[in-house]
Amino acid sequence: MNKKSTFPALAALLAIALTIISAQAAISVVNSDFSGVVDTGTPASPLESNPYTFSFDAGATADKLIVALSSELSGPGPTVVTYNEVVLTPVAGTINGKAQGIFYLDAPFTGGAADLVINMTGFNVVNGIGFGVTSISGSASGVDVGNASAGLSTSLTPSVADSFVMSNYASNAGNVPTVPSGHTQLYTSGNIGSADGAAAYLNGVAAAPLTITYDQTNPSSNATAAAAFSPSPIPEPSSAALLGLGVLALIRRRRQ
Repeated sequence: MNKKSTFPALAALLAIALTIISAQAAISVVNSDFSGVVDTGTPASPLESNPYTFSFDAGATADKLIVALSSELSGPGPTVVTYNEVVLTPVAGTINGKAQGIFYLDAPFTGGAADLVINMTGFNVVNGIGFGVTSISGSASGVDVGNASAGLSTSLTPSVADSFVMSNYASNAGNVPTVPSGHTQLYTSGNIGSADGAAAYLNGVAAAPLTITYDQTNPSSNATAAAAFSPSPIPEPSSAALLGLGVLALIRRRRQ
């Protein structure tokens, strides 16, 4: 046997194996919910002195918890969000005006309902809040990319296909906002304190530029934020094992 002839076949098998190992898991939504606090600040807002507590069950299979928050407020802050007493990470670049950030937590508590606490006591004025919360499974750790822009739209480019995108919107005035076409609505409200808000998500997003556009009549001082989360890379055990056996067989034949 010509030993050199095994190298092209070996290289081809290795390339196929690497392709399979780099396949992506599909992200699934486990649970979702929303809430808000309507407060105009007169008398003094309870949010300025008391964290808001909301009960949420991430679900037994969840590997990530995501919160999108909107509020009209002033003061130094910051906003601190916890789930089962573990602090969520704010996504860089997702705060713009009343779009008060997208937060996430890897490996959240999955043993049943737990407290989601939004602490905004570091602000001088908090005129109500609106937020959406979602738990997902099949996600990679961390966050891929986040962005926020003034107006009805923002854009981002996920680096991995089949990503999960969470977005939120806030405005100081106007009719009740409408979430982007094709997105799953978490909430939309014309009264989150003295502002309007909405949140939605889109799953299975391509690794390509994406523009997220909310709709609202007569908006004022509005902003849109979004963050993309990647699916987890997983091997396909049966296929990878078969290819591995093929590689070993070629190596063995080469040594004979």
